[in-house]
Amino acid sequence: MTILSRRSTLGLGLLVLSGLPARGQGAGPVRIRGTIVRLEGAELAVTTRADESVIVNLAENTTVSALRRVALADLTPGTSVGVVAEPGADGELRATAITVLPPGIRITELQSAWDTAPNASMNNGAVEAAVDSSAGRDLTLSILGRRVLVRVPADTPLLMPIPAARTDLVAGATVFINATRGGDGRISANRVTVSKDGVVPVI
Repeated sequence: MTILSRRSTLGLGLLVLSGLPARGQGAGPVRIRGTIVRLEGAELAVTTRADESVIVNLAENTTVSALRRVALADLTPGTSVGVVAEPGADGELRATAITVLPPGIRITELQSAWDTAPNASMNNGAVEAAVDSSAGRDLTLSILGRRVLVRVPADTPLLMPIPAARTDLVAGATVFINATRGGDGRISANRVTVSKDGVVPVI
């Protein structure tokens, strides 16, 4: 996903939240979720959630980010978020994970399919309103000129990207990578989100 509409000078490996194809052998974007086996030079070996072994070739300028937890009360009007959601019993969107962008960074607004569940979607936008509910918090997002209601259960993971380093890419760490598969089958990436201090990528 291309999520940043502001030029960031923070050096963050921010999550790119867009409708990329989840997997596939053809050339193009691919998402990788899994556990690091090793890092040797520019080659990051990962075992995916599907128990597949892949090698990701990291660009020299690859940025690495970790995540920190954010409180539900911090989802205030104007906050940019990427919400993974599924349809709830009431027909409204129910958040399953939320990426909260740091202040001053705006997300590219979009709604698209996501690959964490058959009916999952990614919903990128700014919080227009936030109201406490019996189950957690109800958010109204502004997405492409429309208001989108998202119900956020109290146990929904809320995570904000923070700077990390290549030295954090250690065996056993969990990663989320938006990568590109070339015509020769090689997978490359210039951004990696890695688990750190017990906080793991959940999108």
